Amino acid sequence: MSEKIVRTEEMFTVSEGYFHSSDKMHDIFYRVYRPAGEPKAIVQIAHGMCEYIGRYDGFMSYLAEKGYIVCGNDHLGHGQSVYDDEELGYFADKEGWQKVVLDMHRMTTIVRRAYPDKPFFVFGHSMGSFLTRAYITKFGRTIDGAVICGTSGGVDGAPMLLTVCDGIKAAKGGYYRSERINKMAFGAYLSEIPDPRIPYDWISRDEEIVDKYAKDKLCTFIFTINGFENLTKVLWYVSNEKWFDSYPKELPTYLIAGSADPVGDYGKGVLRVYNKLRTRDADMELKIYSGARHELLNEINRGEVYEDVLAFYEPLVEKWEEEHRAEKPWENEEEQESSEGDE
Repeated sequence: MSEKIVRTEEMFTVSEGYFHSSDKMHDIFYRVYRPAGEPKAIVQIAHGMCEYIGRYDGFMSYLAEKGYIVCGNDHLGHGQSVYDDEELGYFADKEGWQKVVLDMHRMTTIVRRAYPDKPFFVFGHSMGSFLTRAYITKFGRTIDGAVICGTSGGVDGAPMLLTVCDGIKAAKGGYYRSERINKMAFGAYLSEIPDPRIPYDWISRDEEIVDKYAKDKLCTFIFTINGFENLTKVLWYVSNEKWFDSYPKELPTYLIAGSADPVGDYGKGVLRVYNKLRTRDADMELKIYSGARHELLNEINRGEVYEDVLAFYEPLVEKWEEEHRAEKPWENEEEQESSEGDE
């Protein structure tokens, strides 16, 4: 593992590094934003499909300025965690999405070892929300709060889609990129967009963001058959009743999505997730942003979203600090003695 500071701002620094993947073949790229002062908490971000952690710079900078350590890695098959472009959209030969979740935990371990006495939060967007949901039910005891952004209520016809993927994989191999599967996945995403300009208009109403995305080769590639297979399997996993039954009820969770987001079925899929968890007495909050599309952190009202996420984390930090003080009452006594001495 190696890490170095690549950027220094007045209120935070940015470090980059690599760690060995759980696939035992790749080095996983990551970033950590550290505030200049005493950090409040750690936030780990899981990015979505066909993107990378660098696209979260604005949000990560915002949280760092507010006193948070913010980290995240490029998943297998994404960003700077590939050896060449052929690997973009390919997870692993076996148990791909599981390995991505294990890599997320390796990212957690790196930062938590450096800051063991800080609350730990997660933020997952889109495919990253599916992976984060899987992460939560595996490592939930280590998490103090979760934001699930732009998630899905499930995939209709998952067995059929997996059967099609298996057939294509057998004939063409796991690295094959299928226009047919890509159209099945995204073909209807522009159906509710009035006068779409380009195929990516469903991600945001901010045309500058969309145009930048359209020119980025790390965003516009077609997923491999292996990638679509793993994407379908992880969404299927976090959409079954056993997953809902295993969700940690005590974990404060904030579901956010746009009303014009096709991934969340225009709010209906996100509401389905919320209701299923609420019926199991999970600690849930929900907000659907009117008119917003898929990438809330890149929407025209992203400032509002940033503030809402921060407003969710802040009370959890205060709660954690109160509980931490209660566990170490002698610290309170030392503070009181110091105060009395000052008098």
